[in-house]
Amino acid sequence: MWKVINASVIGSYHLDSGTPCQDKSIVAVATGENGDPYLVCLAADGAGSAANGGRGAELACTTGMAFLTSAIQDARRFHTDLIGELIARIRSAIFQEARKATHSGRDYACTFIGALLGSSMSIFFQIGDGAVVVSKNNTYGVVFWPDAGPYANMTHFITDDDAFANLHVETSDTCFDGMAIFSDGLQYLALVFKQQIPHVPFFHPMLETLGKIPRGNIEDLKTKLVRFLESRGVNERTDDDKTLILAAKAEE
Repeated sequence: MWKVINASVIGSYHLDSGTPCQDKSIVAVATGENGDPYLVCLAADGAGSAANGGRGAELACTTGMAFLTSAIQDARRFHTDLIGELIARIRSAIFQEARKATHSGRDYACTFIGALLGSSMSIFFQIGDGAVVVSKNNTYGVVFWPDAGPYANMTHFITDDDAFANLHVETSDTCFDGMAIFSDGLQYLALVFKQQIPHVPFFHPMLETLGKIPRGNIEDLKTKLVRFLESRGVNERTDDDKTLILAAKAEE
């Protein structure tokens, strides 16, 4: 039903400073009790000011994926507060590791953004910046505008005390053709901030190619995505780590 590729690459700033990539992303397909497939896509961006932000992002993605795939397979857990429970599980995992390492939860601060796409229902969720863009019949829209917080160069994190107050959740019964999730390292290339709309030329060629490419060539396309994100042209526009998840309805 879906073709999907994802990549998280280090930014030039982290390369120059000798620090690791703090972006993480993960995708998987889970099957519900009724046999319906669900595509799960998650991305997280560790705070640059957090000593273990990259580890926090990794925990958010792996814990989140384990919880969601398990919940999809058990209809009793697939309830209206699914995303609230998801955030609680991730926070618990992060704070548990922080305590064992005698760190604070803030040391693992990260944004968190994701989507769960089914055949007749989709759920989108986000804490912090970055964005989800969806398309239907070549019409593109942003699900949540990047949440930059009250001050310049600030945002909200899943480890914040007010994380649940800054959690955005949207459910839709629209059957979308394509979707992209990206971290804040790409948002100034991918969005038109003045009009608060997606920059369609950024997304359309990639999603169109993904939809048409034979499944056997998807790994090659993922390699090209990594090269694009690491390219000089992109790095001249942003020195931050970059995550991009692309999902397109299969046309074959």
